Formats: sequence, C-alpha cells, structure tokens
Amino acid sequence: MSVNRTDYIVYGWKLPYELKDSKGDKIDLWDDKYLPMIEGHKGEKYSIIIDGMMGDYVVFGMIIDYAYSDEGWSFIHLKNPTLDPNELKDKYRKVFDVEGEVANPYLFIFSHFH
Repeated sequence: MSVNRTDYIVYGWKLPYELKDSKGDKIDLWDDKYLPMIEGHKGEKYSIIIDGMMGDYVVFGMIIDYAYSDEGWSFIHLKNPTLDPNELKDKYRKVFDVEGEVANPYLFIFSHFH
C-alpha cells in the first residue's frame, strides 16, 4: 500500500476529527450532504478535508492552492484573494449546524497524507 500526499493552502479552520452540532450530536461527515465539499464537486466553493490517518483532524474552508507530492510546489505567485471572514463563518454555521460566535478563519498550509 502506498501513501499519497497533497499540500494545501487553505483559508479556514483545522477542526477536531469528531465534530458536534449545536445540539451536541456527533456529525457524520460521510453523510451525502457533505460529499460535494469532500469530493470537490464542480461549482463548490468550500472544502472539507478529513484526515483519519495522520493526525485525526478535519479541515473546513476555501482551498487557495494545492500541490500533489509528485509535483511539489513550483514558484507560485499567490494573489491576495478577497477573503470575507463573515461569509466563511456563515457557511461554517450552516454546514455544521452551529449557533453563536465562530472564531475567525485563518490562512494556513499543511500536508495531507491519503
């Protein structure tokens, strides 16, 4: 069995592997309603990346850029995209059924092994 790696730059959050909604119920991230974000369906602006292999975490946000391990990063000029934290926080509340305040998203880079 081989392991693949993808490197991401994301505007969003690194979350615990087990998420709970506003009622305290565990969220089943493999529910069909999350698949467009997990699978990267055409037209889907937001992404969910689940890592149960190398750290047990979930990433939710907007992918700014990515590179596969066999390609690596080339010299990339990252444009300063217009990132609206309130739009992303509203989407987070809706997707994960969360009420109240949400921490501000942040820009980060990470390697996802799959």
